[in-house]
Amino acid sequence: MPDLFAIARERAALATIADTIIAASVDKGLRVAVACPNSHLAVVDHLAQALHARGRACRCLPVKPNPVGASGPPSDRQENSSTVVVITSGSARQTDRGVQRVNITVASAAPTPRNGDVGHQKAGESHPTAVGVPDIILDYHDPDGPLIRYMAPHLSTGDRR
Repeated sequence: MPDLFAIARERAALATIADTIIAASVDKGLRVAVACPNSHLAVVDHLAQALHARGRACRCLPVKPNPVGASGPPSDRQENSSTVVVITSGSARQTDRGVQRVNITVASAAPTPRNGDVGHQKAGESHPTAVGVPDIILDYHDPDGPLIRYMAPHLSTGDRR
């Protein structure tokens, strides 16, 4: 069970991410693709809530589950699989020029090694299902809660791609 400090740290990280996305998407539609392990899908909901609280009505659309460790019992497959969820806001008719696209990768602890396998994901590495190059990496490797390991410069400098 996460402690209150870890929860507060997660909420602070998500608030920072939401503030950055809002600032980068002024007068644009929004498409945020979040690649994350199934064990952290609640993060997507919390981010959508944070964006909504900042005036962006959003909806979440699951795109694709991706089994990272497809071998083993079903409970192991569920823990080691990941999903890409897209948070959208604004008109669906807008062209790509009118949409701010943000790719987020949520990295969590590497799966427990089995049968001599070694987990190769290190802190700061992107999750295997990231859609495109991640603009933001939210890292859950630290036991005290998540850290923003990377945020693309174009999101904070006002460069509106």
